Amino acid sequence: MPTSSTAPVLLFLHGRYGIREDLAWIAERTPAPWRTELLQAPLPLGDRFEWFHVADDGERGALSSNVAPAADRLLAWVDERFGDAPVAAVGWSQGGATALQMLRRAPGRLSFVVTLGGFTTDDEERGDAELASSRPPVFWGHGARDDVISTHDIIRMREFLPGHSTLEEHVYPAAGHEITPGMAHDAIRFVTQHTPEG
Repeated sequence: MPTSSTAPVLLFLHGRYGIREDLAWIAERTPAPWRTELLQAPLPLGDRFEWFHVADDGERGALSSNVAPAADRLLAWVDERFGDAPVAAVGWSQGGATALQMLRRAPGRLSFVVTLGGFTTDDEERGDAELASSRPPVFWGHGARDDVISTHDIIRMREFLPGHSTLEEHVYPAAGHEITPGMAHDAIRFVTQHTPEG
């Protein structure tokens, strides 16, 4: 059964080769009245986890068929656990891709998405037309020296996000594939700015 609280919920989705505690240092800075949920991906990867399987060639972009099952599992869990409470997501790397896919699969279910060092799929999704109309807030932070997220994925994000979200993009010149303190600060500022009233 859903929880009885209507306080907004902020999901934190770690990256590939991650665990839920990876984003605890950011989650603990989340302002009231948000409730935070540190989530752990379901697929084992050694002693770590991933949200979906990806090719390790570093070049080919992800397809919806890879990411959609992870997004759908989370959307079903959100509906079961939180009912009508407002929900948003902060995702790192593969977690950011999963959060964006949740938004693209079920527009309106997430109030906004923060994707840090993330990417999105190459093909169309069922909710893209609705997103082009509703343009929900999205924060995209990434390092200029990121050597994990490919140039192809950066181009794809810049093709997709401006027309399907109200985008706030920040590029961190000295950062690689990492969450810097400045990136975390900007992410929490964005969350604060989009906290539901009441």
